[in-house]
Amino acid sequence: MLINYLKVVWRNIKRHKGYSFINVAGLALGLACCLLICIWVLDELSYDKFHQNAPNLYRVEEDQDYSGRIYHVTVTPHPLAPALVEEIPEIIDATRYVWAGGQLFRYGDQAFYENSVRAVDPSFLKMMTFPLVRGNPDTALDSPFSLILSEDQAEKYFGDDNPMGKVINVNNQHELTITGVMENVPHNSTLRFNMLVPYKLLERLGATNDSFGSNSITTLVQLQDSAAMDQVNPKIRGFIKERVPKTTTELMLMPFTRLHLHAYWGYEHDPGAIQYVYIFSIIAAFVLLIACINFMNLSTARSANRAREVGLRKVVGATKSHLVRQFYGESIIFALIAMVFAAGITTLLLPSFSTLSGKNLSWGVAGAGTLAIGLLLIVIITGFVAGSYPALLLSSLQPARVLKGRRGTPSGSARFRKILVVVQFSLSILLIIGTVVVYKQLKYMRGRDLGWNSEHLIYASLPDEAGDVYTPLKQALKQDPRVMHVSAASHLPSSIGSNSGGADWDGRDPNLHVLIGQTFVDYDYIPAAGIELKEGRHFSPEYPSDVNHGFLVNEEVAALMGKDSVVGERFHFVGVDGQIVGVMKNFHYSSMRTKIEPLAVLLAPDYVRFLLIRIPPNDISGSVNFIQNTWKKIIPGYPLEYHFIDENFDRMYRSESRMGTLLNIFAVLAVVIACLGLFGLASYTAEQRTREIGIRKVLGAGVPRILTLITREFFLLVLLANVIAWPAAYLIMNNWLKGYAYRTGLDFGLFAAALGMALLVAVISVGYQSFRAATQNPADAIRYE
Repeated sequence: MLINYLKVVWRNIKRHKGYSFINVAGLALGLACCLLICIWVLDELSYDKFHQNAPNLYRVEEDQDYSGRIYHVTVTPHPLAPALVEEIPEIIDATRYVWAGGQLFRYGDQAFYENSVRAVDPSFLKMMTFPLVRGNPDTALDSPFSLILSEDQAEKYFGDDNPMGKVINVNNQHELTITGVMENVPHNSTLRFNMLVPYKLLERLGATNDSFGSNSITTLVQLQDSAAMDQVNPKIRGFIKERVPKTTTELMLMPFTRLHLHAYWGYEHDPGAIQYVYIFSIIAAFVLLIACINFMNLSTARSANRAREVGLRKVVGATKSHLVRQFYGESIIFALIAMVFAAGITTLLLPSFSTLSGKNLSWGVAGAGTLAIGLLLIVIITGFVAGSYPALLLSSLQPARVLKGRRGTPSGSARFRKILVVVQFSLSILLIIGTVVVYKQLKYMRGRDLGWNSEHLIYASLPDEAGDVYTPLKQALKQDPRVMHVSAASHLPSSIGSNSGGADWDGRDPNLHVLIGQTFVDYDYIPAAGIELKEGRHFSPEYPSDVNHGFLVNEEVAALMGKDSVVGERFHFVGVDGQIVGVMKNFHYSSMRTKIEPLAVLLAPDYVRFLLIRIPPNDISGSVNFIQNTWKKIIPGYPLEYHFIDENFDRMYRSESRMGTLLNIFAVLAVVIACLGLFGLASYTAEQRTREIGIRKVLGAGVPRILTLITREFFLLVLLANVIAWPAAYLIMNNWLKGYAYRTGLDFGLFAAALGMALLVAVISVGYQSFRAATQNPADAIRYE
């Protein structure tokens, strides 16, 4: 039976090469798109599951209540980890995970600033699966001055030499001995680092904080096999309150394997990266469904050509179930052929797709056995979906009718084909609108006024002894006209992530508790960053009392205070009882996904970490050379590693940019597949109406009339598809835009553009066949049948 099915399929392919090509090509493109997205989705879902203890690993997070607004944070106090292990029996181990980067590492003549350094407790290597290729994981972090390198870092510093026992100098002050080399961190790990130092090193350097009221590090815990998160959460919820009675902080656990896709921070519960998994999974289903609709449309359209075959098979004894199996089998064979081509297309495109998505994707993401089963299931499902209606339609034909030459196709099949075309184009239009909205939102975010000037602003990390070198460096830089302004800050103006409660001022409502962003700066910060003042003044050496006493606040803080003018008002914040000297206009100091929150800036030059230099636009290379030479003279022991702050915005919105690019590609694929189907359907329609067209031409119908006759029906179907797609697109994309505090609008022009694009696609798909049929010699057309 199978051999017979294969023979029939092969004969049909040879007899109708054009339709077979469209069927296979459409299915192959749809399947290739589906495979690429499936590989991407599986990679997203695989994050952190390589850890042997993954089911029992959790991150401790916090909810903080500020006058009814819940602020969610993922950092915790330094002493929390050992306290949890000591007091909560279900927690069998815990580790602190602390950023310790920004340090200068030197070995011989090589010196590098390393930002991917983390300080951890020795239990980290027991809880997590980051295998050592050299060294003993049980003792590698015992000494405070030990260091573990990744394989890439070991090669970077030592080449092919054995790095064990060798010493690396840090910040020209401390010497760390290499006690281990670990495998490179897998690409699907949420924790990203290439060097580990013991948490004890931070304690030796005085870089820790024993207060339960200050949050700055990540705490990871491991539960007993028999313990559940819901069992532990009630026990740790009030853990901080017991030690800091005035706090509103509550603790909870977040499963470690959910961090990559479900993590969030701040007042709003951001859906996280999981939204992209949902979006692209839906796109994969849409594109594959569009390809299946192509197959169904062309198969049902050509059902009349196979009506006599069905009649003969029924006459010689074939039952309806036999015919259903035959047509399902043919459909699955077509899907299998398409899958072979789709696998080849996917293999060719996977490297480029990996680059576009910023990942290292491969077929191996699912494992050989799972991959084979998955591909087989996709073929079977695709075959059944694509072949369902043709199989049921053709198997229901009456042999007496078709063998007498009467209509072989049920009257409802044409209507069903129209429904399929409408569904197909509705999905395509939905993807087109989604693509345009994502593009508009990205353009809006990048073009929106930040409230400060990010152009031609250079930043560089200052060494630890910044107090000793910063002032002479600043003075030397200011002597040259190639430098406009020089200042420094504890945070870059594009990413002020620190905040604190406890702010107070005269007349504050005692029930009002707010969280205010904080950063410490030097003189000239306002002109260097290009921030505008609404009232008051910026910090000035003419007012010595500004140092460690003067505050600049943004308009959000001024609004909270509820006074006509807040300049000169007492302001107590971050342990400083100071005075407001000016009000800054609101500016975006974090992602535009979140609204501008209250911010206070304190003049505290001793706490700065980043050098900020504004240069003129007319001589960028000259300015950079001057800065490099000046730095080398003032701070010869530390190489200058500078960046333009514009680069931060590219990184900040890189995920949206990548998703937008991928969405563009898949939307184009969906439209191409829809075009193939419409082209094939138009070809068949023109073929079936060849004699009618010839007679109409003989009776005087011109080419425009014939073109209108053939294309009108398709245009009406596309218009109907727009009517269906528009409300769905509006609801979906409006909901997506709600994830951004500052967003573009959904104007009518957007939907009109989608309509125009869909009609253009229809013209391109149908126009050629229509024009060919309209210009054919009527005598040849009448002889056709």
